[in-house]
Amino acid sequence: MYAAHPNVIRTPSGDLLVLFHSSPFLGYSHHSHPLFQINACRSIDDGKTWGESEFIASDPRGGIIDFGTHTLPDGSVYLHASSNELIPAKGYVDINFEAPPHAAAIGDYDESVWVSRPGIPFWIRSNDNGYTWSLPKRFPEIPGAIWGHPAEHSGVCRSGILVLSDGLLLMPSKATEDPEGNPPYFGMIRSSKDMGKTWDYGGIIANDPVAHFSEPTIIMTTTGRILVLFRCHPDPKKGAQFLALVYSDDLGKTWSTWKPTSIKGSPGHMLKLSDNRIFITAGTRKENQRGCIARVVDPEATNLDSETDLVIRNDSLTSDCGYPWAVELYDGKVLIVYYYTYSDQTRGIEGTIVEEV
Repeated sequence: MYAAHPNVIRTPSGDLLVLFHSSPFLGYSHHSHPLFQINACRSIDDGKTWGESEFIASDPRGGIIDFGTHTLPDGSVYLHASSNELIPAKGYVDINFEAPPHAAAIGDYDESVWVSRPGIPFWIRSNDNGYTWSLPKRFPEIPGAIWGHPAEHSGVCRSGILVLSDGLLLMPSKATEDPEGNPPYFGMIRSSKDMGKTWDYGGIIANDPVAHFSEPTIIMTTTGRILVLFRCHPDPKKGAQFLALVYSDDLGKTWSTWKPTSIKGSPGHMLKLSDNRIFITAGTRKENQRGCIARVVDPEATNLDSETDLVIRNDSLTSDCGYPWAVELYDGKVLIVYYYTYSDQTRGIEGTIVEEV
């Protein structure tokens, strides 16, 4: 199997749940496989031991791409995801002389060519600590933006969710106004007043004529400032270079202009520790640093750019690795999960525990 892109959460019962992508291994990186599903491993002893991998969810229309998982105040576990649809392309290809944007033929079935293309994002919920889950429910369209085909995982992605004191949920994500689904992608925000059953579009929060933004993480500081870190591609023709920051001082009504941070890596994840400091992790894919890094910053993130990096892992055998997500353990240590490339080129989920010295 090919396992990648993990999340880790603490369920309402106190268990740890590591959720991750799983699909058949083809011998190479394949993040848009139409059979990508979500599996999970559970720990009932705060990370000391882990159970076997179990199936969590798949998309009836194809494969899951980006996803985020969160424990909400109503006692549920909420998972949102974007996906690829698997569709027959016979006829479409004949008429248009070429496959749809982003399409890749994966085989023949009954003399028809099937293609995998960006699909419609969805969410599921568990009310029993992640043992059983609801059927997928699709997210509503974004006004003035393109989502689903042909804009790849536009509208919902590997995002954080922030719960405000009045129960309002804020979920940043990305979208594009380009009719062909091309970058740049802008950062945007959604809100929910009913614990994720329905969502309202809240507008653009990070935009640039060249750079594009994706895979955000969100947190609120002790004084009430909302921070969002986006994976940023300052040049769409190149890979992500750094995490970009936007913030709001009015509970998400207005947002600052985006600015680059000194964190060279992506995507990012922010975890508020029990002492209100912020534990930031980011994936890294450069030579001699294939894995992930972390920074521990003060409760207001005033030293976000000046704090030194802590190397969590740097020895993955290829750059197809990283995507860290962190959780605080009961003893104050922090568990960071990520994916890793092995010598046989398969990918698997590993973890590192960090303690203060």
